Amino acid sequence: MTKSRKKAGILTRASRFLWLWLLLGGAYLPMLAQPNVGAALSATKMLIGDQVTLTITASYKPPVEVQSIGFDALNREPRLEVLRAERFEREGENGLRIAEVEIKLTCFDSGYYFIPPIPIAYTLNGRQDTVRTNQLGLEVGTIPVGPETTQIQPIKGIIEEPVNFRDLLPYLIGAALVLIVAGGLVFYFWQRKKPEPPPVPPRKVPAHLLAQEQLDALEQQKLWQQGEVKQYHSQLTHILRQYLERRYGIKALEQTTEEILQSLEPVSREDAFDNSHLRELLRTVDLVKFAKAAPPASFHAEAMEKVRGFVAQTKDEALEIEVPEKDELET
Repeated sequence: MTKSRKKAGILTRASRFLWLWLLLGGAYLPMLAQPNVGAALSATKMLIGDQVTLTITASYKPPVEVQSIGFDALNREPRLEVLRAERFEREGENGLRIAEVEIKLTCFDSGYYFIPPIPIAYTLNGRQDTVRTNQLGLEVGTIPVGPETTQIQPIKGIIEEPVNFRDLLPYLIGAALVLIVAGGLVFYFWQRKKPEPPPVPPRKVPAHLLAQEQLDALEQQKLWQQGEVKQYHSQLTHILRQYLERRYGIKALEQTTEEILQSLEPVSREDAFDNSHLRELLRTVDLVKFAKAAPPASFHAEAMEKVRGFVAQTKDEALEIEVPEKDELET
């Protein structure tokens, strides 16, 4: 009888342990499914003008797929300059995949800087989500000054030299130039005393037509044909971001790519337009701008046509913008 009770007690404890293991495993399963991300600096201290390497790593297993690593979040600290960025993909053990981005940074202002968490977008069974890396700190210092450089030196006496014509020549030339300029101004205002014309009033242009004018001006510059690929895509995305800001009232010029796409989710459902091409264009152009990627020549013209198509698809005839008469392409 005693043995039966002991056996029953052992089975009861084993059953409770099994249920507890299943509950804990189910609670941690979503956490194990997301990518394991991290960020690290090659050095936490550097001098002005030196360089450090920021490494962003995301390791994952299918069905998880990493879509993008949003290192454009570094633009929030303009004093940290991105020199280059390179992305690598490699295979680990037991089917593990590793996505890694190495970013070379420099800075010319001393101080303590916080490198913000980098958003990493991924999909799991068709559901999109974002995980962020850890925040880092970087201290930028100046070149130390030795005590010998601050020591007060004795005052030296003034060495006088005789004045000659060469010493007076700069003053004579300066006086002659002043007289010539003064005489020219007097003659100009004496000859012409016409009132200045009133300033040209700003013209009102629909937002989509203004974007098309800017795209035409950019296309006429033929930047990417001359090897200016980064400048071409910088101006192209600036025109697109400016149009999004005017059209939908979002702060597209200040937001990252992922933040723009999140801001457009409500209006895309309301206006029934597909922003998948816009998502692909913005992410690819980010790689060209920050990582110095080299897409095929056909991509540059296709990017221009995609922006034109997006503007034509989302235009609002009633939305007008005041612009100066001589409107220049903003960069």
